[in-house]
Amino acid sequence: MKDARIQVRILPLLRGKIHVTEVNVKGLSVVLLEDEKGAVNWSSGISDKSPPKTPSQAKPPSEKSELKLQSDSFVLAKLLLEDISVAYHRHGMPESIQFKIEECTGAMQAGRPFTLSMKGKLLQQPYIAKFEIGSLQELVEENKSWMEIKTEILDTRFEFSGAIDLDKVTKSLKLQAAVTGDRLDSLNKLLNLDLPPLQSYRTGALLTIRKDRIDLSDFEIKVGKSELVGKMVIDKSGLRPKSTIELNAPLIQLNDFDVGDWSPGKSSSEKPATDGNKKEQSVTDASKVEKASSDEKVDKLLSPRVLKDFDMEMNVKVDRVLSGSDELGSGSLTANLKEGRFSIDPVKLNIPGGSLFLAASLKPDKNAPEASIRAVMKNFDFGVLVRRANPKAAMGGLVNLDVDLRSSADSFDTLMTKGNGHFDFSGRLENLKAGIIDLWAVNLIAAIVSKEDENASKINCVVGRWTMKGGLLTPEVFLIDTSKIRICGKGQVDFTKEQLDLKIAPFPKKPEYFSLATPIEVKGKFTDFGLGIQSGGLIGTVVKFISSLVTTTLQRLVGKELPADGKDVCEIPIGPENRSVKLPEGCK
Repeated sequence: MKDARIQVRILPLLRGKIHVTEVNVKGLSVVLLEDEKGAVNWSSGISDKSPPKTPSQAKPPSEKSELKLQSDSFVLAKLLLEDISVAYHRHGMPESIQFKIEECTGAMQAGRPFTLSMKGKLLQQPYIAKFEIGSLQELVEENKSWMEIKTEILDTRFEFSGAIDLDKVTKSLKLQAAVTGDRLDSLNKLLNLDLPPLQSYRTGALLTIRKDRIDLSDFEIKVGKSELVGKMVIDKSGLRPKSTIELNAPLIQLNDFDVGDWSPGKSSSEKPATDGNKKEQSVTDASKVEKASSDEKVDKLLSPRVLKDFDMEMNVKVDRVLSGSDELGSGSLTANLKEGRFSIDPVKLNIPGGSLFLAASLKPDKNAPEASIRAVMKNFDFGVLVRRANPKAAMGGLVNLDVDLRSSADSFDTLMTKGNGHFDFSGRLENLKAGIIDLWAVNLIAAIVSKEDENASKINCVVGRWTMKGGLLTPEVFLIDTSKIRICGKGQVDFTKEQLDLKIAPFPKKPEYFSLATPIEVKGKFTDFGLGIQSGGLIGTVVKFISSLVTTTLQRLVGKELPADGKDVCEIPIGPENRSVKLPEGCK
């Protein structure tokens, strides 16, 4: 320390009051060290606990010697700190944490708030901060106090304020917080996090704590033009604490959440271990351990014991969702947790051209666990998603979904392994060309020599009607229909063993010369499956290819062509009704 000066008035001190006229410190440097054993240089290690006094040693307080807090018990006329630096280093840290106060001024006069202003650097990043704390007069006379903090660093503004009421009847604590910034990932280095690159954001809330009740009001999250507001109440006066959450989003613009290549699990350190990046590999291993620990925490959170400890009701409403200029609709969600059962009942979305209904329930009971999911989507225009990737794309179409699964699983992750029910989907597609698929089953020579867009077929629809029993998913109907061929699949997906075993074969809508039409199969584990030619398929393909001059001529004379628009299959209904659909032509 280069220089320090403290001045205290003597007369107020004789009356039990501390009146400081000046505190001036310049050039103070502090280095805090912690070694690999946890020993630190700011503690002697000697216990500061003194032996308890015996009853004979303890002296009763004298009424004359008691000091009462008054509005001028502490006064600080001038505070000035300059060139103050603190460095903390722990064993194994690549670099020390540096905190520097270039200048700090403050004062606390009788009957006035304590004010403090400072500027400096934190981790080499400039910051400014202002503090205000309620005066002793408010605390003594009104039994209340308050505090306000405003800080700016890395183009991010932090605002905190709090008020405490110590009155026995209305005792409460209020905390208001808000964070505003131009770009969220600018805080990555400061916080040692990997935050998404969200721009023009603001978040804030008011927390009020009273006896048996916690209120979170004025809650808001804003990113660009998107906004989410709401409130939350935790009532602890009943047999079980109950939480009520109300959220409303006047507008959600998906373009505001375009984060580019960023993803929560992405890390530049996730590379194969080599001599040159052993350090990075150790970071990756630590990340895996952290993820496993996080998964374990989630499992504990959804355990029967925890879910039975409290009740919850949540309502979320979204008035309008946009993707650029595309209207994606609106929706609402109602979720409940009561007596150990978590349910989403329902999610309702008004989507372009149609609607989505989703309901789910989970009760992770050790003796009789239950899980279910019901989803119905009607006429969703998937062209909205295509235009997000390529605004000039003309592809589109309507997609439908009907899912009804029930299971004795104790979590949604294992619902499919013990599931029973159906999983159906269908889609009528527009302006989507089959491209290289034509080489598979159409006239090979014609497909090669023709121009790309001249004779390319178009995909009409996709239809899947799948039945699940005991975790085994099998297709009743699974096909892709184009204007020239029909591709059909059969087999099974075993979620218990996590294995695929599917066979897919093309069928030309009219007999073609020199057509390959080789069946292929998808087989193996979910995490390691292969795509190959079905056993015996290659020999059969060669025979058909050579003999196509004769067989194709005869088939064209007596055979029946399938409709180019796929009208015989694209209207196959999905859902719980009429499950025994006759296999369409080409899929037998």
